[in-house]
Amino acid sequence: MFPLRLCGIILIALATAVSIRADLSQKQARKVIQTIAGWSLPSNSVRVRSVNSSTAETAEVSAEIETVFRLTLRDERWRLSEIRTGQDRWERLETLARAARTELPPDECDEPSQFARASSASELSVKRARCLVASLFGITLPSDDVRIKDISPFGLSLGSEPTALVEALVRVDFRLAHDAKGWHVAEFKSGRRDWMNVTDIPAAIDQIKRSAASDELSVIAKALSDYRRERGYFVVADKESVLIDHLSPKYLTRVIRVDPWQRPYQYEGRQDHYSLRSLGPDGKANTPDDIVISGP
Repeated sequence: MFPLRLCGIILIALATAVSIRADLSQKQARKVIQTIAGWSLPSNSVRVRSVNSSTAETAEVSAEIETVFRLTLRDERWRLSEIRTGQDRWERLETLARAARTELPPDECDEPSQFARASSASELSVKRARCLVASLFGITLPSDDVRIKDISPFGLSLGSEPTALVEALVRVDFRLAHDAKGWHVAEFKSGRRDWMNVTDIPAAIDQIKRSAASDELSVIAKALSDYRRERGYFVVADKESVLIDHLSPKYLTRVIRVDPWQRPYQYEGRQDHYSLRSLGPDGKANTPDDIVISGP
């Protein structure tokens, strides 16, 4: 009798757990979407429209995402260059595309059309901004799936190129999956595009950035070797910013101060040896993910 009663209790508990997991609330879905691919979006930027739980392990969520893009004016053409992924955090769209093994959409918003009419080629109109965002997400205009909230023509400059910030609302769909760690975004879909798996994108982004950091450190190390060859010693300093000031522009034509994670490179130099370091994805010194070049 006791084993039967125990089995009944276990079955009821399991059924209850499945029911709880299947009923994914809009609040839960919003929190999960806020951290997609390692991002940290503010809670008010995600507006969940519907949640459909097909099983205890999966759910489809339709949401409207409010996000900010940085646009760059190059050759009198505006292009989306970065997307804000959190407080003071930006990600290059080119990096995201490479991580997802896809390509950014071709230029379609500068042709004479109902989306891009403007008094000049360099005018960033609402229609042009809307066309650019829609093209990125594969949305065919006209559509309420993409709206422009605000355009600020005085975004932070990327080098010498003029920039602008565009705040947009975009409707997207997500497939959420549940595992031992809880709910997470497994796939993403917008407009006419197919479902895209996003599970491996954070690791792919970090690998791309590691490669870029290694390349930049190699460029700095070469400049430092040229400096020593001419002067007889390395730059003595404990900050990379001081090093760059010594190397630019004679030995280093491009100023390199921050790594692909937007953190300052580290430098420790004495007359006969040096160490260059990127703190890597975790942002902490002397951990296994650091990228280091030392010499001689």
